[in-house]
Amino acid sequence: MTEFLRKAKVVGIVLLLMAMAGIGGGFYGHSLPKSGVDPQDYMTTVFTPYEDGQAEFLRFLDGTKRKLRIGVYSYTNDAITDKLLELHRRGVKDIKVIVDKSQSVSRTAQYQQEQINRLRAVGIEVIVGTSEKKHQIMHLKFAVRDDEWVEDGSWNYSVSANDQNNNLNFVQSKKRAALFTANWNRMRTFMLTQDQTPWNKAD
Repeated sequence: MTEFLRKAKVVGIVLLLMAMAGIGGGFYGHSLPKSGVDPQDYMTTVFTPYEDGQAEFLRFLDGTKRKLRIGVYSYTNDAITDKLLELHRRGVKDIKVIVDKSQSVSRTAQYQQEQINRLRAVGIEVIVGTSEKKHQIMHLKFAVRDDEWVEDGSWNYSVSANDQNNNLNFVQSKKRAALFTANWNRMRTFMLTQDQTPWNKAD
């Protein structure tokens, strides 16, 4: 019986170590599913300045049929506003945008306010605000199209973004779209408690 208990104890320790190794692996990163599917097979990634991020993003926006949610840190690019206004004229009325407050009072505030005013003038909602914690910046850059497509990465809606080292990821995923939309809604709810009156740093 003693020998049996000794062997059982050894087996138990081995199993425990194996279990700990499995749990530890989960903490150090995410492995691919057992099917062997690689997410990049279903994702388009663009790197600027080697590729034209603006052209790809405008093409992405152009596919919008009914709904668009945008969250972006810096927004000074006329071409993007032109595309959003075009979508609005085509009948896509459910377009809403949130932008970072600090960029609306920085040295480029005038240019961001110009884009905000152009969108608001036709009834497109633009909410300006900060992070919910300590009023830090809202540094995300993403767009959700028709609850099914997501663009995200480091690419801002600025004139210089295409000349910088940035990336944009485009993926069709209802789960990812729902995840980003839920976070967008959470940010919007908080930002609505903040002042939305247009302001100018010179005032």
